Amino acid sequence: MPTHLIVGPTNHGVTAYALSLAEAVGAESVVRETELTDAELPPGPVHVTFTDHLFGPDPDSAVERLLARTGTRPLSVSFHDVPQPEEGAQRFERRARAYRRLAAHAWVAVVNSQHEAAFFDSVHVIPLPIPTVRSDYDPEPDTVGILGYLYPGKGHEDVIEQLVGSGYRLRFLGQVSAGHEQWAEALCARADELGVDVEITGWLDDEELAREMGRIEIPVCAHRHFSASGSLMTWLGAGRHVLVNDSSYAREIATHYDEHITLVPRDHWREAIDNATPAPPIKPRPHGWAEVARMWQRLWYPPVSVVIPHYNDHEVLARTLESVRAQDYPGPVEIVVADDGSPTPPEIDDAIVVTQPDEGFRAAAARNLGAAAASGNLLAFVDADTILEPDYLRHATACIAGQPRGVVVGTRTTGPDRTEPEWLRRAWADTDDLARADDTSWRFIISAVLTCDRTFFTDIGGFDASLVGYGGEDWEFGYRAWNAGATFIHSPHARAHHPQPDWGARHDDPLAAAAEKNAESIALATRITHPIARPAGVIFERTDIVVRIRGKWGPGVSEAVIASWLKLGDAAVVVEKPPELFAQDPRVRTQADPARIEVVLERAIAPTDALLPALRAHGHVTAPGLVASTARARALGTQATAVNGVCTPVEGPIRLERLFAGW
Repeated sequence: MPTHLIVGPTNHGVTAYALSLAEAVGAESVVRETELTDAELPPGPVHVTFTDHLFGPDPDSAVERLLARTGTRPLSVSFHDVPQPEEGAQRFERRARAYRRLAAHAWVAVVNSQHEAAFFDSVHVIPLPIPTVRSDYDPEPDTVGILGYLYPGKGHEDVIEQLVGSGYRLRFLGQVSAGHEQWAEALCARADELGVDVEITGWLDDEELAREMGRIEIPVCAHRHFSASGSLMTWLGAGRHVLVNDSSYAREIATHYDEHITLVPRDHWREAIDNATPAPPIKPRPHGWAEVARMWQRLWYPPVSVVIPHYNDHEVLARTLESVRAQDYPGPVEIVVADDGSPTPPEIDDAIVVTQPDEGFRAAAARNLGAAAASGNLLAFVDADTILEPDYLRHATACIAGQPRGVVVGTRTTGPDRTEPEWLRRAWADTDDLARADDTSWRFIISAVLTCDRTFFTDIGGFDASLVGYGGEDWEFGYRAWNAGATFIHSPHARAHHPQPDWGARHDDPLAAAAEKNAESIALATRITHPIARPAGVIFERTDIVVRIRGKWGPGVSEAVIASWLKLGDAAVVVEKPPELFAQDPRVRTQADPARIEVVLERAIAPTDALLPALRAHGHVTAPGLVASTARARALGTQATAVNGVCTPVEGPIRLERLFAGW
C-alpha cells in the first residue's frame, strides 16, 4: 500500500479528505506534515491529496517541491481545487500548467467529478463521499444557510444582494479562510448597508455543525464556480434538499441525487428561496468512505490474472500455485494455467485451465492462450517452476497501477544460493532499475516474472506465437513493447525464486548449449531489427530502416539518393518505380511495412553521420525535405524537433560513371 503524504492543517477540507482516506483504506504508512518538508520518504509508492496552495507559495513551486520530494517513486495523486477558467486568465494559466505537469508525472491521477476530469487528458473519477451527518431537523423559520469556509467565489455576495428586503436571515456555517478576513468584513458591511441579517458562526466542530445545520430551513450552495464540493456532500449526508447554483458540476451531481437538489440560475436566488418547500431529511443512497476506499483500492490494486505456462510437471506446478494462493495482494487474483500439451492436463479447482496441442515447446503461444482466458486488468506472467514471495504481486502491480504501457520485470533468483544472474544485476545497476531504459533494454525483459496491462498486451499482439523452441519470446515481446511506447520497470521487491540454476549453468555440453542459443538468436534476428540483434551485411526481408521517397528527380539523382540511404546498412528504400540500376536489389521496393526507423523524403537529399544519433536523442526529427521518426516516438506522439546537419542536398544532373568511380 502506498505511503500517504498528508500536508496541511487538520481543519482544511483537503487535509481532512486525505486523513479520512488514509483511515478508510487502512494505510500502513502515513507521513503527516503541516507544511511540505524535504525529509526522506519511505521506499515504495506514495499517495498525495493535492491542492496547490498547501504545497508551496505558488503553483509551479508546489509541484516542483512535491516531485523533488517523491523522486522516482510511483506517485498516486488525488487532485482538488482543479483550475477553472472563471478564476481569471492569468491565475488559471499558472495553476493549469502546474496541475497538468503533476498529472503527467502521476501513475494514478484521480479527481472527484467528470467536470474536473475534462480538464485533464486522462484521469479516474472517484466522487466525494457522502458523510454520515446526524443532524436533528429543527429548522428556524426563514433561515438560509451556506456551509463551509468563507472566501470569494462561493456566492455569499450573490445571495445577500438577492435577499434585500426579504426578511430572510442568512447564516454562514463556518469560519473565514485565512487571508480573507478583510473580504469578510466588507461582506458583512455590505449586508448591513442593504439591511440583510447575516451571521458568521466561525469554526464548528462536527457536533456543533450538525446542530447548526438542523436549524437551517433552506440550505444553499451558491458557488459561482466549483468542480467538487464537500459542503454540498455534507448537506446531502444530512439528507437535506439543497438549492445549488446551476453549473456543469451541479448538474452532474443532480443526476444522482435529483430528489435532493434544485438547480438555480445565478440571478434567481430570491425566486428559488421563496419557492422552496422545507421538508424533513431524506437519506441519500450510500456512498460513504467505505465505497470510496474500495474505489481507491481498485485503482491501487486492480484485478490481476496470474498466467502460468506449464508442461507435464504437476508437482512443480503445485508449489508455484501455493505461492500464488499465499499472496498478500489486497485486490482480486485470478489464476490461469496455460498447458502446453501435457499428456495429462492439470485439474485445478481454483484456477482456469486452458490447453493447446503438443506441437513442440510453445511457451509464447501458451502464454497468449492464458492471457486470452484471463479477465484481470493486469497480467502477471509467472513460469510454472518459479515460486513467488508472498508480497510479489503487491510490489509488481504497485509500479504500473494507472500506467497502461507499464511493463514490470520482477527479481528472479535461481539455484540454492538464491542469487540473480550477474548479467541482470549489472543491467539493473546500469539502468537504475530500468528508469534509464533505452532502445536496447528489451534484453532485460524476462517472461518468467513479467507483469503488464492486459489491454496493452493485447494491443501489441501478445507474444509471437510462431516462435517454437526454448527462449527468446520475452525479448521479442519486449522489443515490440518498447517500440509501442512501453515504460520498462524493474521491481527489486517483487521477488520470486527458481530452484534450479540459471540457463547458463544448466548445460554441461557447450556444443549443445551453443546450438540451442544460436537457434534462438537466428529466430530473433528475423524478428528484431535492432542492430544488436542481427549481423551487419545480411539482407533481411524486414529492415531496421525504411526510407520512403516522395519526389521524382533528374538524371542520376534518384540513383544517387537511393544509394546514399542504402549505405546506412539495414535499410530499404520504397519508391513508386525502382530505377533500373536496382532491379536486382531486394532492398529497393515499391512497398514495405512500417519499420523501427521511418524516413520520408520530399527532396533529393543524402543522410549524414549525424542523422541516427539525432534520432536516438529526439525520436522524431525534421530537416528541409526530411521527416524521420522511430516507432516509439510515433507511438508516444513525440513532437518533431527541427535539426541541422543531418542531411545534405543531392544536386543534378549526375553522370553515374562519375558517381560509381567517386570522381
